[in-house]
Amino acid sequence: MVTVGTLNADVIIIGDAPGKVEELVEWVAPSRVELTAAGSVGYCAIDLARLGLKVAMLSSVADDALGRLVLEALKSEGVDTEAVKIEKRAASGIGVYMLLFGSFKRPLTGRLATHAPWPARLSHLAEQRLASARLLHCGGYLHYESRWGEPTERLYRKAKKLGLITSVDTQFPFAPVKGPWIKLFGNLLDYVDVIFTDETEAASITGVSDPEAAARELLRAGPRIAVVKMGAQGALLAEKGRVVHQKAFPVPELTDSIGAGDAFDAGVLYGILAGWPLPRTTRFAAAVSALTLPGMGGNRTAPTLKEVNKFLAKRK
Repeated sequence: MVTVGTLNADVIIIGDAPGKVEELVEWVAPSRVELTAAGSVGYCAIDLARLGLKVAMLSSVADDALGRLVLEALKSEGVDTEAVKIEKRAASGIGVYMLLFGSFKRPLTGRLATHAPWPARLSHLAEQRLASARLLHCGGYLHYESRWGEPTERLYRKAKKLGLITSVDTQFPFAPVKGPWIKLFGNLLDYVDVIFTDETEAASITGVSDPEAAARELLRAGPRIAVVKMGAQGALLAEKGRVVHQKAFPVPELTDSIGAGDAFDAGVLYGILAGWPLPRTTRFAAAVSALTLPGMGGNRTAPTLKEVNKFLAKRK
């Protein structure tokens, strides 16, 4: 399969800081600090590769130390990065998760990349990778305005002409946007088979607060499967005439939830490629997601297929 989207490095800080501002400004103490790669679509690509799929990445990185870190992280997991564009005189994006106040995912700040999110035009090598794939997945679609609508729609039209299954994880805009986000997609959803959101994103896209009703609205926009991820409350997958609810698996250790949604995406995509029915796919995806939770970041404990099957066998 081919993955397209934004790549970055994440700095994750886990500790116990005081909640009062007057104490916080004087606070000095060690914390757990980790530098991980490679952002939303990178985490998903690594998850897919760990499950045994052949994954090619179409994206851009800066020609700096963090860009090289991201590429090395992907390559070390077997992700094909030959079609990733390396941009000179650019700066990598950095996500900074300051998990010092009890949350497993926020606050989040960081630096936006100064390079293109991904190439607007495909190179010959990228064309080859797309032509040989079964599925195209985009992560972080809404992060960068320059890729809203036509630039991504053009890629997806090409993918559908080639007979690929297509999917998009919407994520969220970095700048405030008024009104339902559905307008930010243009005609893209006409060419998307599977759309991934969390419950906040689903509500912001459709203007509907109820997750199940929002999923139905997403289906009306074009996709044949809509996924709404709800953290500890599990997830739901909707297709025409059917909604499957999946509870989250309890885990004995939770370090952070960064990348857990990307891992859920990977599990769903694996099930779709395998031709599984929706209930089996959702259960498998929930297991993939749960197994990432003990590690820092989105890829430290990303599971292999054998590990997922072992996890599920104990929970029949």
